[in-house]
Amino acid sequence: MKTIAVTGGIASGKSLAASYLKSKGYELIDADEIARVITAPGGRAIPFIMEHFGADYTDDEGGLDRAAMRELVFNNPDKKALLEMGTTDIVIEEIEKIKREREEAGNELLFFDIPLLFEKNQEDKYDYILMITADRETRKERILQREGLNDEMAELIIASQFDENKKVEAADFVIYNNGEIADLYRSMDEVLLQLGRK
Repeated sequence: MKTIAVTGGIASGKSLAASYLKSKGYELIDADEIARVITAPGGRAIPFIMEHFGADYTDDEGGLDRAAMRELVFNNPDKKALLEMGTTDIVIEEIEKIKREREEAGNELLFFDIPLLFEKNQEDKYDYILMITADRETRKERILQREGLNDEMAELIIASQFDENKKVEAADFVIYNNGEIADLYRSMDEVLLQLGRK
């Protein structure tokens, strides 16, 4: 079974690429979706969050309060590392379990949407890496439009992420998503053709 990690920084277009793969009938495992499940009320990560951050960082239903946590972690690298310690390890465990299940089921090609692939040193666990990127100003504009955040918060988010150039160097396939959606989709089709030949 070939495993392909799809990654990219915030506002790079990674989610669009992931949606395109699904629309073409490929199975894609979303690390963020797993993270949402484990931080929902009753999720596996909630006891850790309660113990290390307290009830101020959970919502009325007992799940993670994402807005409060985002505010805390982007201004505090130590708190960000602590949150990731209590959530990312569980996400990685779940992903490895899915890989084993799909391999046993005879899958030939499996995509994974992994935002923190390099940050969590997971790049060697996949056969291929597809990196979606865009220049810094394009990404910043997208963050401001999409998230409704201020300029300072947008800069903090981009600065908190792993160096884009290092990700590009380590990737097997790189798509520069500075243009239109149609351009991204054409580039994705080219990558899929290449993967079919490998």
